Amino acid sequence: MAGSFDVFRKYQRSLLVAVAILAMLAFFVLPPFLQMGSNASYGDPVVVSWKGGSLRESELERAVAMQAAVNRFIMQSAATAGRDPSRLSLFPENEEAVVRTLLLAAEARENGVVVSDRAVNDYLSQVTNDMVRPEQLNGIIAGLRIGPMGVSQADLFSALRTDRAAWASLIMGQAAFSGDPPGWRWEAFRRLEQSAVVEVVPIDVRGLADEVPGPSEAVLRAFFDRFKERLPEPESREPGFREPHRVGVEYLVANRKKVEESVKAEVTDEAIAAYYEKNKERMFRAAKKEEPAKEDSKTEDSKKQEPKKEDPAKNEPTTPESVKADGPAKEGDRVEREVKRLDTDDAAKPAAAAAADKPAAEGDAKSTVDADKGASGGEAKESTPSSEEFEPLEKVKDRIRDDLVRERAEKKIDAIFTAAAADVTGYAEDLAVWRARGEGKAAEPRRPDPEAIAKVQGLESGTTGMVSVRDAAEIAGIGRSFEFTPDPGSRFGVRQQSWLEMMFGRSSLLLRPATSRDVDGNRYLSWKIEDRPEFTPAFDEAKANVEKAWRIVEARELSRKKAAEIVRKAESEKATLEAAVAGRDDVKATQVGPFTFLTQGAAPLDAPAVLSSPKGLDLPGEAFMKAVFALEPGGTAVVFNEPETVCYCVRLVSYEPTADELRQRFLDGREDQARLVMVSQRQYQRQFGEWVGSLDKKYAVEWKRPPRAARGE
Repeated sequence: MAGSFDVFRKYQRSLLVAVAILAMLAFFVLPPFLQMGSNASYGDPVVVSWKGGSLRESELERAVAMQAAVNRFIMQSAATAGRDPSRLSLFPENEEAVVRTLLLAAEARENGVVVSDRAVNDYLSQVTNDMVRPEQLNGIIAGLRIGPMGVSQADLFSALRTDRAAWASLIMGQAAFSGDPPGWRWEAFRRLEQSAVVEVVPIDVRGLADEVPGPSEAVLRAFFDRFKERLPEPESREPGFREPHRVGVEYLVANRKKVEESVKAEVTDEAIAAYYEKNKERMFRAAKKEEPAKEDSKTEDSKKQEPKKEDPAKNEPTTPESVKADGPAKEGDRVEREVKRLDTDDAAKPAAAAAADKPAAEGDAKSTVDADKGASGGEAKESTPSSEEFEPLEKVKDRIRDDLVRERAEKKIDAIFTAAAADVTGYAEDLAVWRARGEGKAAEPRRPDPEAIAKVQGLESGTTGMVSVRDAAEIAGIGRSFEFTPDPGSRFGVRQQSWLEMMFGRSSLLLRPATSRDVDGNRYLSWKIEDRPEFTPAFDEAKANVEKAWRIVEARELSRKKAAEIVRKAESEKATLEAAVAGRDDVKATQVGPFTFLTQGAAPLDAPAVLSSPKGLDLPGEAFMKAVFALEPGGTAVVFNEPETVCYCVRLVSYEPTADELRQRFLDGREDQARLVMVSQRQYQRQFGEWVGSLDKKYAVEWKRPPRAARGE
């Protein structure tokens, strides 16, 4: 009887092949099957959940791709019908918008809205004006892709039904907020025209944070996990522990006035005289004196009968070219000429100087001779301008000196910046070579020292440290500086690029020198020495900030109670807030105002109004303004500022004008109604947006990570 080993020897080749195949199956195929069932979430976690649904990473990715496919289908269908696809209303193609669309569709179902296939077909008929045949629509569907896979008609219609249900919810919401109610216009008028004077006592929440008992580490970890993916925002009541994009920059400052002062001695009287002689023909001609009008021999009757000379081309009275040139120009023309001048001045100056020295061309000389000859009836002679035709040197000497000083100062700054930029660029190249060869084989190249350069060249230097874009914008001088850069796509071929864009933009590179200037004419040469993208720190690294933020949140109730006690005392004693806190060292009453709820400041009348920022208040916010303008004179309130870092005791002192006066002005219609419509429409948009945003709260939407924007956003 043959044993089992004999059987193996007989079929050993086949069995070894089978074992190898099973091993391959176990290695490549088994893990995905093991991930199914109870372990299906491995590698594909839930990203967002809400009452009635959730989406895993792969499901959310496919939902965004499907929204993009739906949008392409609608746009291609419209384009096939000859319509402009850009005029269509489509849902955005990002994660947050996709989830919001699902919530709107759920809201529609809750309100009894049912979207059938017929309703979808009716919508497509509207999009295409019934000009696209079914086979054409099928061809468009056949071209849709989600990754390597096609999109079935059933999937497309299902997605379209969801979109149509969401649009139905939006339409119902718009109907609830539509129109321009008179009450909104009155409120807009009041917010723009009525000023308030208030008495305030600020209670700093941060000052009470130390009175809050310390939390456990478990509480801190939960608090950190809740806000770790949020970037900090000064106006937000919620903290953020994600570290923002930061850069470190070194820079040189050429103070315009100091540099001009340093070159002033180089501008001699001889240089001024030479400049005058060289440029007087084109720059310093004296204004012609007006000659008294000659007595006309014609009678008054003949003057009246004489027809006015007209331009045959325009059928308008002929205007001399000199008057056209000196006459008023449109503002847009002046701006266009000014922008073009910024780009062409440097190139035009040498050409203009050469033209001033160059003798007149033969054609020009001949024209002058012919004109003289025709005027005198005899031989023409080339006339030489008399000294009376030019402004005297003494009169324009200071102007020339200022021009030459500015020109020399600019050249000096250009030379210094060019040399310093070459040093920085050379260092960048040497550093790259040193790192490529191995950092330990030779000494590291020495980085240019802006402080040493500034000391030698009579400039100033600075370094930012690691700053976010918000912090960088607040750096005096350079933070608001800019440069004009070529831009073929713009109207004038140039655009103003901010220094922040140069340092924080996507195309910004380390150790690449950039020049900029501020509104005072000071110039800057800067280069980035460090760049740290935004990131989420570990809990241990952020623990100190987490505890500080947690204490501030917990201290808000303490500050509210403290403010309420002060207000109660003022009300019970029928006293001012100043009297209520008299003798206390921990708080102080101040008077703020007058200020309006909304303001346009120096902006044009058609610019949107914004919340006022009264001096003496820290980020008051809309809730603060609503509380103030809901009071009657003498009334009090307790209200936080926008980030809830300060709790204010507020007492209204007065309104200007009074409510009755303001109402009469409104009824008289003295103010611009278009401005009121703009403000009331913004109120409508805000309330409608708040309604849409409230769906997140209603359906308890919870993101496990921040939603990602669409690609390219």
